[in-house]
Amino acid sequence: MRTILLLLALVSGTWASAQTLLSQEHWPDGTLKSTRYEEAGRIHFITYYENGRVHEMGGFLHGRRDGVWKQYSDTGVLLAQARFSKGERQGTWEFRSHTNVVLGRLGHSEGELRTGERYDEQGGLVAMRTY
Repeated sequence: MRTILLLLALVSGTWASAQTLLSQEHWPDGTLKSTRYEEAGRIHFITYYENGRVHEMGGFLHGRRDGVWKQYSDTGVLLAQARFSKGERQGTWEFRSHTNVVLGRLGHSEGELRTGERYDEQGGLVAMRTY
């Protein structure tokens, strides 16, 4: 009996976290251009370059930006990463070059911009500012 209850709990937990596809768009050649899906009340999106690599991804909760958002180059390099919580900017946002060098960072707290840093192409700190 305990085994049956455990199996039921595992199966119901899997169903509860299932994804629901909301929409997809395709490039003229048929490759995926974008997809939207819902999971646990959050709407996720992913857009793609024509070469099939991910361009951008992020999510919404109750119509507001939520979670980590990322943007990539057409070669797969992470160019920008930002975090939102219930629509507010949060944490450290990072911006990179196409050669994967950090070019800047913005620090957010309680939805407000607090700090900024700019770096040169070699990764050396060029400027720093507190807001």
